[in-house]
Amino acid sequence: MKYFILAILATFLFCIAIGFDISPYLRGPAPYPPEWRWEYYFVNTFSKIYLPTIIGFLIIELFWIIEKKKFLITRTKTLLLVLITLSFFFQLSVLDFSRSGVPVLIHRIINPELNSYFTASLLIQDPIDFLKNYDQYLSHFVYHARSHPPGAVLIYYLVKQFISPFTFFIDFTNSLNPGHADVKQLWNLLLPINKATAIFSAFFIPLLSTLTLIPLYYSAKILYGTKVAIRSAFLFIFIPSIVLFIPINDVFLPLFSISSFLFLIKGLKENKNKHFFISGLILFLGIFFSLSLLPLLLLFTIYSVFKIRKDKFKKYINPILHFSIGFSLLPISFYLLFNFNFILLIQTIMNEVVHVHTRSYTTWIFYNLYDFFVFTGIAISTIFFALIKKFDKSDILFVSFLIFIIIVNLSGSTRGETGRIWSPYLPFIILPVVAFLTDKLKFSSKFFIGVLLLQGIQIIIMQEFWVILW
Repeated sequence: MKYFILAILATFLFCIAIGFDISPYLRGPAPYPPEWRWEYYFVNTFSKIYLPTIIGFLIIELFWIIEKKKFLITRTKTLLLVLITLSFFFQLSVLDFSRSGVPVLIHRIINPELNSYFTASLLIQDPIDFLKNYDQYLSHFVYHARSHPPGAVLIYYLVKQFISPFTFFIDFTNSLNPGHADVKQLWNLLLPINKATAIFSAFFIPLLSTLTLIPLYYSAKILYGTKVAIRSAFLFIFIPSIVLFIPINDVFLPLFSISSFLFLIKGLKENKNKHFFISGLILFLGIFFSLSLLPLLLLFTIYSVFKIRKDKFKKYINPILHFSIGFSLLPISFYLLFNFNFILLIQTIMNEVVHVHTRSYTTWIFYNLYDFFVFTGIAISTIFFALIKKFDKSDILFVSFLIFIIIVNLSGSTRGETGRIWSPYLPFIILPVVAFLTDKLKFSSKFFIGVLLLQGIQIIIMQEFWVILW
């Protein structure tokens, strides 16, 4: 009960504080440039709160039915499909509640000053040439695209190829006429196929982010059991970072991180080399989209060392070898086929990440963690700190993640916007927190619903008073 009350107080005080903007330091150390601070901008939209409220309560009602009546538990695929659908519509409902509404998705896709991946994809004429000369293309990119591997840009090119046969959809999107002047100006510069790509991507990427629920569920089931797995899936729906940053690519990156981890733990459990190979392959595929997944090599190493320390190390030479082969298969293939040097690309990108060279290291030692925990959710973060206090060393994932996040923070490789940039790490805080709530604190269904509500309330308040994305 005391931890639940603490989560309520912490969430309530935080929401009051950001609602009244009692201090700009709640939003970051200093404005950009060179530092970072989230904008405060209040436009009363509470008249539109009914839609996220309805969908939120549908999710909570489903949770209550499952916990009390065990409905759908034997049909996991059906449950996950329903949760994916509800999660997708909850994201859109929160966006509908915002000052700009759902149509802002298009603006966030086509405006180069918001993410620029889509804009960069318009330069691609030949994907092979794009990879061969990516370092030259990179110099022409702006904003986020300038500091990312090619996967973040190629996804929009692949979407374009996928929808190109659907002429009826292209004709439909070409007939649309945005009402906002700034959006209309950018929209009218696009070819019909590019307009269709922007529309499709604006909804495809949020949908892609909800698929994280699948590997999250199965990872939790292997580590902690079915009850924790179900609760983890429900809680992940209410993560501010995932809901508030759509349709930026970062929201679907946890799909790669937790999928890779799923095959790692399956490999450790079943001692099958193919799982390690797939784990390495998926992890590099994620890194191909964002270098923020690269530090996960450290987390996986720490976890594996703790997991196998009682066994003979020789037994795991083959798994290590297979993971390494899976991880290096794509970069070696890219180098041999396209002369694409991924190591050189990492060096180039790190030189382009301006904030690493201009922002204060000591300032962001605190604010990196602050930003990450705020966008994880105050309720979840409160329980995580309680878990640190208890320090359950029997939970290997918790101990591994704690060591990992401290090292990554002290490295200074990221300085700002970690609520977005560290999104691939979210599953690894959710799983031990839910296990702690369920197995150690013995949270009842009502108490866990309280945590879901606290997370949902925080999402609404942040959407109303902060500018996460214009």
